Amino acid sequence: MPAADDLNLLLSVVREAGDLALAMQEMGIEPRQKPDGSIVTDADLAVDELLKTRIMAVRPHDGWLSEETPDTPHRLQKSRLWIADPIDGTRAFANGHEFWGTGMALVEDGRPIAAAVYFPRENLMYHAATNLGAFLNGVLLPKPEENKSAPLIAPKRFHAHFANHYQQVQAPCSYPLLLRIAAITTGQIRAAISQGQKHDWDLAAGHLILQEAGGKISDLNGNEIIYNRPNPWQLGLIACATPDAHEQLLKLVRTT
Repeated sequence: MPAADDLNLLLSVVREAGDLALAMQEMGIEPRQKPDGSIVTDADLAVDELLKTRIMAVRPHDGWLSEETPDTPHRLQKSRLWIADPIDGTRAFANGHEFWGTGMALVEDGRPIAAAVYFPRENLMYHAATNLGAFLNGVLLPKPEENKSAPLIAPKRFHAHFANHYQQVQAPCSYPLLLRIAAITTGQIRAAISQGQKHDWDLAAGHLILQEAGGKISDLNGNEIIYNRPNPWQLGLIACATPDAHEQLLKLVRTT
């Protein structure tokens, strides 16, 4: 369980960072392409710097991992690691849309113990702490039930295979990964599948929020997700509102 001051620090810094991103979006943002083909903006870099500076100023002995900070092996020597996604949904952000947010988690010995995901355009702050539950705008989230009328968000290769088992199957479209995971806790999304390598910053904050709400998350093979490994990514994602729903979806995934 995180200390109260860790959680307060996390919530304060994530809100400040998200508000900075919102202010920069309203001023207008020009995206540019990174070497890996993804896009970045000045806001991504400014938010990353704010998060890192604020956290490291008061937690100098912890490790740091972020999408916009070059990774080094130094973090592997740390039992505590802050994992940040400065702007999840940069493409939507750069286009002036609302589906983006700022997420950060505190990981201890490979597992998240505190997390926050903030969507400034909608004023939604999700947060969670180990054994304390998950919250939306400060209100404890009830244990989610599988909303069978809500869509399963999955890559198109799964759609035909799942058509007889789910009322709605949709492609990810504009939903960033942290938003997909968080939306499962409120029943807006039934479940989410993602394939390929998913970076730790894409998952860590949403992971704990869903887990503390009563849902279950794993990699695409059903394995537990462990963070702060030499390679900071996971082999896909399965996220569901309940453990039973996760077990059923995992069985279907294994037959594709």
